[in-house]
Amino acid sequence: MSRLFSTVSAITLLTGSAALADSPRVVADIAPVHSLVSRVMDGIGKPDLIVPNETSPHDYRLRPADAEALENAGLVFWMGEGLTPWMERALESLSGEATIVELLALDETKTLPFREGALFDAHDHSEHDDHDDHDDHDHDKEHDDHDDHDDHDHDKEHDDHGHDDHAGHDHGEFDPHAWLSTDNAKTWLNVIAAKLSSIDPTNAGGYFANASEAIVELDALDKEVDEMLDTVRGGKFIVFHDAYQYF
Repeated sequence: MSRLFSTVSAITLLTGSAALADSPRVVADIAPVHSLVSRVMDGIGKPDLIVPNETSPHDYRLRPADAEALENAGLVFWMGEGLTPWMERALESLSGEATIVELLALDETKTLPFREGALFDAHDHSEHDDHDDHDDHDHDKEHDDHDDHDDHDHDKEHDDHGHDDHAGHDHGEFDPHAWLSTDNAKTWLNVIAAKLSSIDPTNAGGYFANASEAIVELDALDKEVDEMLDTVRGGKFIVFHDAYQYF
């Protein structure tokens, strides 16, 4: 019996490894986006992460392993130049054959302008060196930026390297910390599932099932967090910089 169990386990392991080996090569720029892509690819494949959790995305420097991941990728998800300005050139030089999805540029993404005034310094968003790492806001409320709207056409390709349409979005005007919106997170889950399905139709059912499950989980988490924050709602907080308005 133990011999039979060992044989079955070995076959299962080999089958699973083969499935992962055949899955699309996918890259995400920051941890919140990576967590969403990982959730949609659960049981099918594993995406690569460029910017480690403990590192600021604004002025990150690519490692050789990052360059290799981008060069081999068939699909790349990134927030956009408002958050990782250095990545656009890397994508142009390394990921010319990949489908590139810029989440902040999607029409479905809800963006907010930078806040200015007495309480908010009009800080220069072309210089992000002093910003702390925003990946930590991935309560996996995936309060990264998950956002899911079923009926949108997610296949608009941008310029000659497959970038998604930037329609009407001036990145300098908008706060890039949009993953802190649960609505965005849910929208992006469906976008991710649609893009993965377009390059890997065999696993389309799995991608959309995972996205649907993640949306249910986000709704439950959103409710839980709202209840936790009821006692401090309306209070004033001191933060390093204004990065939390989507939350």
